[in-house]
Amino acid sequence: MRTVSILTAAAAALISTMGMAAEPAQQSFTRNGHTYVYSTTARDGGRTLIEGREVGSASRFRLLVDGNRVTGHANGYPVSFRTQTPLTAVASAN
Repeated sequence: MRTVSILTAAAAALISTMGMAAEPAQQSFTRNGHTYVYSTTARDGGRTLIEGREVGSASRFRLLVDGNRVTGHANGYPVSFRTQTPLTAVASAN
């Protein structure tokens, strides 16, 4: 459950950075006392790749966001979930 809430926070953090520079710039966020750093890369078909890690740990994540669908791996485990709002729709509203 902790992984899903962390990944949801990562996806939410992405909302505020979509549409920024095309170069993958490293961003960070803190949730429940844990700090995470990540970068985003635009992919074909309007998808976004989020790759990151937890600071001070070997925990890594790689997520592919396609609208409101998020799939990928977190700390070696496969994950798949939906966001409440498609990230592309939120990004175009900014």
